[in-house]
Amino acid sequence: MKIAVLGSRGIPNRYGGFEEMAERVCPLWVKAGHEVTVYTVSDHPEKLRALDGVQITHIFNPEKTLGLAGQFIYDYHCIRDARKKDFDLILQLGYTTSGIWSFLWPREKTITNMDGLEHQRAKYKGPLANFLRWSERRAAKRSKLLVADNPMIADYLKKYKTPCTTIAYGAAVVESSNKQLLAEQNLPTENFILHIGRVQPDNHVKEILQAAKQSGITLIAVGDYSTPYGKKLHKEFQDCENIIFPGTIYEKEVVNALRMHCDAYLHGHSAGGTNPALLEAMGCGAFVLAHSNPFNASVLGGLGGLWSSEEELAMMLQNLPDKAVKEEQGKLAQERIKEHFNWPKIAQQYLQAFASIK
Repeated sequence: MKIAVLGSRGIPNRYGGFEEMAERVCPLWVKAGHEVTVYTVSDHPEKLRALDGVQITHIFNPEKTLGLAGQFIYDYHCIRDARKKDFDLILQLGYTTSGIWSFLWPREKTITNMDGLEHQRAKYKGPLANFLRWSERRAAKRSKLLVADNPMIADYLKKYKTPCTTIAYGAAVVESSNKQLLAEQNLPTENFILHIGRVQPDNHVKEILQAAKQSGITLIAVGDYSTPYGKKLHKEFQDCENIIFPGTIYEKEVVNALRMHCDAYLHGHSAGGTNPALLEAMGCGAFVLAHSNPFNASVLGGLGGLWSSEEELAMMLQNLPDKAVKEEQGKLAQERIKEHFNWPKIAQQYLQAFASIK
């Protein structure tokens, strides 16, 4: 099959979950004998024509000058280009800014990964939330098959007549890390807790910072605090001596070292399905304390702990399990990743989904 992957910023991954998935599964589809093209933003820092046998098509992206409007333009040009080519199948990743162009999607050969429940995110309110509901409906109606990354998302999507299958995100299991990398970054090497994520309300970042402040345990808060909301939180907590704001960290070796050596990984995501950051923490064997919602609970499968408020989280931080319990939990988390969230299995599930509509 000739497969096109649209809807992400492309590969190599320098951005997020969809990009990581594309980088991981597309080479496996190539090895299985398929021809794969991933659409990628023109301003990607790496101007590659191919990666591990995957063809890369760069498309003009005016996002830096036009903001959100630029994403709509990028998505439009992606689908226009894909329509000109003889692809057997188009995998559309998400619908936030591409759903408006769904009338251009070739329905009989479009599969859409519906991502999370975007309209429920706290950052989207009023008319924007209504637009996302409309975009979701359009994407569902213009697709031959829907993909949910979490069973709870699949249950939600049953309201549409379009068939749906559940395929999770994946993560790698990290067996070792270099603690010295943390010292080189002037970061603690032990006795710290960790949060990594986008700084936005539905990720409960404020609650995490407040709970850390109450607990007195050193928190490394990795993320972009230069946004308006981030600046507001940074101003509120910058004088808290036990909270470190290193900004964004893109080096995987450093991020994995943080995950492997933290006393607890704090996960606040509450909207959407299976979050890649949670899987990556589990793949590093981190002890996870996650916001209590059906999505996180289904991924953890009884591991770690779930909290609903900053008071609950602060109490958990003050009563962390001992080293032996955390190590055992870490091993179980990595086994869960190997069994349920490994990339080869996910790549094969997508190929089965592709075959079901051909």
